[in-house]
Amino acid sequence: MQRSSMAATVVAFALAGLTPAAAAAQNPNNTARLQNAVKVSDMLVHERALANIAERNGGTRASGTPGFEKSSEYVASVLRDAGYQVTVQPFEFAFFSENAPATFERVAPDPKPYAETDFVTMQYSGSGDVTGNVVPIDVQLPPPAEPGSTSGCEPEDFAGFVAGSIALLQRGTCTFEVKATNAQAPARPQ
Repeated sequence: MQRSSMAATVVAFALAGLTPAAAAAQNPNNTARLQNAVKVSDMLVHERALANIAERNGGTRASGTPGFEKSSEYVASVLRDAGYQVTVQPFEFAFFSENAPATFERVAPDPKPYAETDFVTMQYSGSGDVTGNVVPIDVQLPPPAEPGSTSGCEPEDFAGFVAGSIALLQRGTCTFEVKATNAQAPARPQ
């Protein structure tokens, strides 16, 4: 799990130049003042600032990345400057990022490297270099129709799975996170 944070306040009031007290005093059914206060040019200033943050941080502001953290700091700063008391609340969430391009090759009986277009790293997979046997996990050919394959969805699917092996999984009814978590759990007896 990755920890992250974001300013937990409505940004529209700050962008509109309204103080928290003025926003609360308005009739909640009459948005005319808010609509008149919001200017496209003001919004573009913040849009450009956030785009620049992404550009300086690998092209992304996605959760779990340095660009997200910088974006959170920017939003909190804008709100503080507008007079808001900002509370940044950390929270945990599942996060996956491939650190480097994956390579995959058969080493025996006939060595063969595979192109990047021949395979996909499953989200939430562990990282590292592995040489091992490919072991199908509850794979059914052809895959079952509705509700679909449960390959890797239950911890029991990995009974007897030898650490260091490569799990071959089918898409199906559970998330990649569940499959990866089950595959990475300590080996279970058969």
